[in-house]
Amino acid sequence: MPLETGIWRINDNTKPIRIIPTAMDFEKRLEDILEEDISIISEPRKWMIIGRQVQTAYSGRIDLLAIDQSGAIIILELKKDKSDREVVSQVLDYAAWVKELAYEDLATIFSNYEEQKKNGTSNPLETAFRDSFGIEIPEEINTNHEMVIVASELHPESERVVRYLQKNYGVPVNAVFFSFFKDGDAEYLSRSWLVEPSVGEELDQVKPKRWNGEYYASFGYQQDVVEAGMKYGFLVAGGGDWYARSLDMLNPGDRVWVHMGSGKGFCGVATVVEPRQPVDDFMVDDNGTQKSVLNVVQTRLLTIRENPDKADYAVRLKWIKKIPSYKDGIWEKGFLANQNSVARPTSPKWDYTVERLKTIWGI
Repeated sequence: MPLETGIWRINDNTKPIRIIPTAMDFEKRLEDILEEDISIISEPRKWMIIGRQVQTAYSGRIDLLAIDQSGAIIILELKKDKSDREVVSQVLDYAAWVKELAYEDLATIFSNYEEQKKNGTSNPLETAFRDSFGIEIPEEINTNHEMVIVASELHPESERVVRYLQKNYGVPVNAVFFSFFKDGDAEYLSRSWLVEPSVGEELDQVKPKRWNGEYYASFGYQQDVVEAGMKYGFLVAGGGDWYARSLDMLNPGDRVWVHMGSGKGFCGVATVVEPRQPVDDFMVDDNGTQKSVLNVVQTRLLTIRENPDKADYAVRLKWIKKIPSYKDGIWEKGFLANQNSVARPTSPKWDYTVERLKTIWGI
C-alpha cells in the first residue's frame, strides 16, 4: 500500500481540523497539472515533457511522454477509468513500442507536440533539451526508459505485480499516487511513490563526460553511394535538417570514423578535406575528369533545387584507411553506433570502438 497522507488545518492556534481527501477528475485535470509542471512527479530529478496523448503503432495513446537529463524516456500512464490490470498491461505494451523509437521519431513527436501547444511553431528537440537542462542532448537517447503509473490507488494485487517486476527482473516500472484535498477555495495535492525512486545513479550519469576528439559519422545510404564515397572520398547525409545540420560539426583536418548503417559496420577512417556542400555543386575527380557526384551514383540524391528541406549534402574526405569492399564492413560486439549523421560520442563504448579500430587498421 502507498504511504497514506493526512493534512490538518490548524484553527485558533492549536485546534487541528482534518482536511478530508476528495475525488478528483483524473480524466483530464491531473494530466493538465502534470503537463504544466512535471516536477510534481520528477523531483528531485528533472524531466521535460516531449509529448501528450502520443499515438502508438498499436492504436493506444500514451498520456504523457518525457525525457530526463541522461536521454532516458519516461512513459506516464494515468489510471483514469482503466482497471488495475489493464493499466499495468498497457504501460508495459507502450514501453515495448517506445523502446524501438529512434532519435528522429522522438524529435518528430516533440515537434508535433510543440506545434500543437504553440499554434504551429516549435523549437528542435535538441534546443529545448539544452534550454531545459542546461546541457547538450546526448548523442544516444532512449537507451533506457522508465514506466510510471499515475493513480489515486492500486489494488494490492497490482502493487505486488509492479514490485515483483521491479525487484526480481529489474523492469523499470513504478507507481505514483496522488491524493486531492480541498479546503474552501484552496486545493492541495499530495504525492507518494509505491517504491521510492533512487536518484544517485541517475545524477551521476548526466555529469559531462570527456570526448576523445574522434568524430563518428553514419553513412547509411544505398550500397552504390557508399561505394562511390569510398572510391572518390566523400560521405553524404540529408533527408531532413536534423541529419544534414550535424555535418557542420566537421571541419577540415578533423578525423572521422565512418559507419555504414545498421548491421553493416565501419567502412573506414578519414580526414575531413572540405566542409559540407549541397550535392548540386559537389564534384569528384574521376581519373583527371571532374564529374558531378550525381553522375557517379545510381541512387537519386536530392538537390536543393528539388527539395530544400530534404536535400542531400556531401563532405569531402581523404581516406586514411578503408575496407576493400562494401561487404567487408568491420563490426564487433561492444562497438558504438547511433543514428546521428555526425556525433562527438562521450560513451566509454566509443573509446573502445576507436582503439579497437586503430588496432585493426594499424593506426
